[in-house]
Amino acid sequence: MMYTRIMLAVTYANEFIRASSKSSDAEVQTFAAEARFLRALAYYHALDLFGNISFVTEADLPGAFFPKQINRSDLFNYIEGELTAIETLLGEPKFEYGRADKAALWMLQAKLYMNAEVYIHSAKYTECLTALNKVIGSAKYSLPTNYVQNFRADNDTSPEMIFAFNYDAKRSQSYGGMDYVIHGSVCGSMQPGDFGVSSGWSQIV
Repeated sequence: MMYTRIMLAVTYANEFIRASSKSSDAEVQTFAAEARFLRALAYYHALDLFGNISFVTEADLPGAFFPKQINRSDLFNYIEGELTAIETLLGEPKFEYGRADKAALWMLQAKLYMNAEVYIHSAKYTECLTALNKVIGSAKYSLPTNYVQNFRADNDTSPEMIFAFNYDAKRSQSYGGMDYVIHGSVCGSMQPGDFGVSSGWSQIV
């Protein structure tokens, strides 16, 4: 399911990037840069979890074909290159809650470089530190004095949130975020019926 979600995210991003390339509107181009970030984020998860995967971009038109497989090293280089290319195109840190900004990009760079020895057999700790220092140096993000603030309905006021999944009672009424992001991590030790629902819960997560 994770692999499917990753490639679905890549597919959506490719479609938007392809369509937006026809527009010269500045705001649309900012959205396109954010879509490229989301695609890079999806490919990062693929890099981390699976290694050698199927690889498609907006240049690959939809149709019945088998995507070529990319090796882990080449995928690392692709993600690194994409993040470098779009850094100046993203909004400044904290420009709008829930949208990918430069700080989100720097954090993804840091995660990419932190494990570079696994991905490409070459250490990139200096690059990791440089990316993290950009986040800290922006003076827009910090750890909250109360950790619980990160999990409240108004967690958009938390200074720790860099790139959040936006949920509220009006525009995103879904159990997906709660079920898989919060409950998923604790369900491994749960028994069927622990949540007062059917045993299907424990089987799903």
